Amino acid sequence: MQKYSKLELLKNKIQEESKGFWAALMEPHYRYVEIELPYYDYLRGNVLIEDIFEITEDCPTSLNLVSLISLLYIQFLSQIKKGVTTVNNRKQGLDLLTISHKLINLKESIYGPKFVEKIKIEQFNQLTPNSWGLEEYEEEVERKISKAEKNAYLTIRMKSNQIYRGEILIHDLCNVNEEFDLTLEEIISLLYIDFIRKIKAEGNDERIMKSIVSAYEYYN
Repeated sequence: MQKYSKLELLKNKIQEESKGFWAALMEPHYRYVEIELPYYDYLRGNVLIEDIFEITEDCPTSLNLVSLISLLYIQFLSQIKKGVTTVNNRKQGLDLLTISHKLINLKESIYGPKFVEKIKIEQFNQLTPNSWGLEEYEEEVERKISKAEKNAYLTIRMKSNQIYRGEILIHDLCNVNEEFDLTLEEIISLLYIDFIRKIKAEGNDERIMKSIVSAYEYYN
């Protein structure tokens, strides 16, 4: 079974339901999620935060790179929650299958396609009650194409219910697309990397920076 995140809150919640009221009462409201980012994108994000403080007035002092990444994830969940609606005979929003493909394509555009290699494995097995033998079979293994790129690691404090929502979303995405294998940590990283690279390509003008501040104040 695929792991939806390193925390596996959904799996643990299902297992602990039998413990009843007191288990739910003792459950922490916040958890910590660690994500991995290309170091350059990490630096670019810090520069963006500095620019926001320099250009916008009355910027909340609590706004930093970690809270920006958290904001992008919360906005993503909010968009998913709206689902697909029809306005003036035109569909708005994305269905789960489309979302799954977009996230997979986003990962491949940033890190490149998956490299799957077939390897032969030999295993000594019991063939009959009185005999043992060496059996050979093939197994597909995903290899990471190594890049000489430095990474940054960030720890994000998030509400437990936001992590649950993300894990439930991943569960649903796996059901509609058997090729979907991203974790919560990967999705959060991809949302930020996609955002910061669009900023790099299009420029971080004052309008964009003010919209970041407005969104941060709205969700906090």
